[in-house]
Amino acid sequence: MADLFESPELAAQRVKMKNRRRRLIFNDDGCDVFFTRLSNPDDFLSQRIVPALDTQVDSVFFCTQVTTLYSHNTEVAERLDDLVDSIHSTHEHAINGRDNMRMLRAAGKDCLERVIEKCHQAGLEVFWSHRVNDIHDSMPSCAHLLSQWKRDHPEYLMGKPEDAHYYLMSDPRYWWSTLDFEKPAVPDYLCHITEEICRRYDVDGIEMDYFRMPMFFRPHLTDDAALPDQVKILTEFQRRIRQAAYEQGTRRGRPILVAARVPMTLERCRHVGIDIERWLDENLFDILNTEAGYVPFTMPTRELVKLGHAHGVPVYATISDSGMVPPHNTDAHWRAAAANIWHAGADGVYLFNTFPDTPGHPHFTQLGDPETLARMSKVFIIDNVPVTDGDIKQGIVQPYLPIELDSAGRSCQVVLPIGDDIAGAAKAGSLENASLHIRFTGRTAEDAVSVCLNGKQVEPAQDDGEWVRYRVDPSQYRHGDNTIELRITSCSDAAPEPIAVASVELRVDYR
Repeated sequence: MADLFESPELAAQRVKMKNRRRRLIFNDDGCDVFFTRLSNPDDFLSQRIVPALDTQVDSVFFCTQVTTLYSHNTEVAERLDDLVDSIHSTHEHAINGRDNMRMLRAAGKDCLERVIEKCHQAGLEVFWSHRVNDIHDSMPSCAHLLSQWKRDHPEYLMGKPEDAHYYLMSDPRYWWSTLDFEKPAVPDYLCHITEEICRRYDVDGIEMDYFRMPMFFRPHLTDDAALPDQVKILTEFQRRIRQAAYEQGTRRGRPILVAARVPMTLERCRHVGIDIERWLDENLFDILNTEAGYVPFTMPTRELVKLGHAHGVPVYATISDSGMVPPHNTDAHWRAAAANIWHAGADGVYLFNTFPDTPGHPHFTQLGDPETLARMSKVFIIDNVPVTDGDIKQGIVQPYLPIELDSAGRSCQVVLPIGDDIAGAAKAGSLENASLHIRFTGRTAEDAVSVCLNGKQVEPAQDDGEWVRYRVDPSQYRHGDNTIELRITSCSDAAPEPIAVASVELRVDYR
């Protein structure tokens, strides 16, 4: 492959483009083509794109479906409408997608062209988001997404269809349609697909979404780390993507940016085969998007932010609707998650699996302005989500809570990130309330738990037997990570179950 190169003029344009303001990046998964029957192109745009205009969204990352099957016009890969007919699918979404795709084409432009046109008219940039190893087609209910290419080449896949019946969805082996990047035909094909997008569409950039799904080699089926030679394969793949963007950007006279969406820590990146430090050293992408998985409140954003900024690369951290688990999914919770991202130094917020289904949706009008956000009520929490062994192995979640306390009286610590300057707000007179609440399970009336916040003991102000509200001076809260130390000081011998911390919440209101 030729050396990576672009002219100094285009390189200068690239720097300007990559450093533009992106308060909010809206990832549209492209399902607006499939969910309902559309009558005309305006129906398509009115579902998500039009409501995203005139909000804090500055960039739309538009996905045209799974890794090898698409809703855009392609001569390299496959179109979903053609597959639906060839396999005689009767799935409602498949039929809707087929008919909507053909309606859009008959009206002159496909879904991607229409998104680009509408967003550019409004001054928004558009990236095509390529899910590098999407595995929705592993599920029996999504058989209509399994491309003919995959059907014809089972040797490129990591499993067999019957695996979906043998394993739980939490087990990596369930996802049998995952592509094996050690098969040279796999990265070759995906590079050709991406190159065609760069050649045929007026995109501002392309996003290589490595988090959907972060499995690329057979060791990942048992949660073993990628081997050195496998890491090299993924690096060479990313290098080829960068080269394609350079070449097609040079052809059209305007750079095509490259974004990479990766797991949220260096360790998880290395584990799946992404040598993010080398990619940065070799300038293989312009924008770094880090994935929160299912820990949107306590994700360690700062590590990759610091690394990206050291290489002049803007970094955006994700809030996924999938991680905003009820009851921790109110607007106040979303604002807290966003405040933590801004405090970690990220350049903006990346919204995934959440959609502006109505004009003025608060997720799209509040989360992208840290100054306005600072004066709005929030609920900061330590992430507490159902955890399975398979989830942990894939690095999708981290088991922060619940946490069992030691009956012998040894202390344990948890960390609560707070993206607001509560002490400063109190000093300025703008703080109405900042109350710390902890929910215990397994605690009886005879049990007592000592709680220290940042090294200073706090006393209960209200205790209903499950939730305890603590009396905390606002000056005690840190802007950033707050350490909560818990220790059982007396324990009933008759306790039916161990005492555990199930939830930690900080509820903040302003005047």
